[in-house]
Amino acid sequence: MVVHGRVLSCDGVPLPGATVDLWQAADNGLYDSQDAAQEPGNLRGLFTADAEGRYWFRTVRPSSYAVPVDGTAGRLLRAVGRHPMRPAHLHYQVIAPGHRPLTTHVFLAGDPYLGSDAAYAVKEELVRRPVPRTGGWDMDGPYEEVEFDLRLVPLGR
Repeated sequence: MVVHGRVLSCDGVPLPGATVDLWQAADNGLYDSQDAAQEPGNLRGLFTADAEGRYWFRTVRPSSYAVPVDGTAGRLLRAVGRHPMRPAHLHYQVIAPGHRPLTTHVFLAGDPYLGSDAAYAVKEELVRRPVPRTGGWDMDGPYEEVEFDLRLVPLGR
């Protein structure tokens, strides 16, 4: 999968040099910090937006996963009759000088848990449909492409 987009100010001006910090769970539903079998930093990336505010990276397609249910969160979910599943997503933290930092995610359209996320974090504007592609982005063979622009609020607003 190729994910790309631009980091912009609210008024649409590109933010060159913005830091884009990304992370996701592996296909076993665990992040590198939760799984001794994964190398530290697995499925994490730190990128700098180019002169036009653009970023891009290659990754594996994220998958749905269950949040841990052996503690307080699990007891709460069972008490309210909810499942523990999170829809497939990528996490973002974006920082640019003169702007408020942004922490968000992008979810993949078509995931069966979009309407019932255990964390209640899905918003329509955060859902993107992966587009099947062949060729481009220095990829061999078929892949999916997701475009996700980020807009930051200037400080003082």
